[in-house]
Amino acid sequence: PTTCLNGGTCYDGYGTSVSCACPLGADGIDCADSVPSAVPSKVIAITITTTSINVSWDNLPNTTINGIIIAHEVKYSWSLGIGQLGTIYVNTSGAQNQLVLSGLQECVQYSISVRAYTSQAP
Repeated sequence: PTTCLNGGTCYDGYGTSVSCACPLGADGIDCADSVPSAVPSKVIAITITTTSINVSWDNLPNTTINGIIIAHEVKYSWSLGIGQLGTIYVNTSGAQNQLVLSGLQECVQYSISVRAYTSQAP
């Protein structure tokens, strides 16, 4: 690379190239990979059966990705009683922006959230 991004420190490779020392939270040959600065929007759940739903979301705007999306984490929670929650995390691969959740309980309200991962985590 010729420039180090996201606060990276450049080191001259003796006239042939520049190497970068990336700060915490940045990665890649030019420190361009960082954590996403936003979460996916428009999370929608559509019923498939009484115990399964299709969850989809809009991709992050390019200006907030800060690297390459390697996965999405879908978190869904439900109430187990007073002050107690059941929570399950499911990961997608790559930039996939939908997932089917199955094995759900009938007549239970679920809370669903989605976040994106780059090589630097969420």
